[in-house]
Amino acid sequence: MTTKSNLATALKSIGGAKEFRRKHQQYRESVYYIDTDRRKLLEKYSDNWVAVYNSKVIAHGKRYRDIVKTIERKKLPIGEIALKFLSSRKRITLF
Repeated sequence: MTTKSNLATALKSIGGAKEFRRKHQQYRESVYYIDTDRRKLLEKYSDNWVAVYNSKVIAHGKRYRDIVKTIERKKLPIGEIALKFLSSRKRITLF
């Protein structure tokens, strides 16, 4: 299979290029919300994972796994949700 056909197959599986762009834009907006409101979010959620969707914190907590479970339980589109660990301390996050 060529790279071009792999891309076509992947796009088809998520509803096409238009749907991919919509999902990607939603994710970017969620990341932007975290980045622009970081100080306010740090006041409430310091040393916590936060999950943001539609410019709202939809879950937060100490453990990444628990946040993912909450998102799955709420049946939200995980690919459109930004998940970040907020801390005022500098850390290196690898994943």
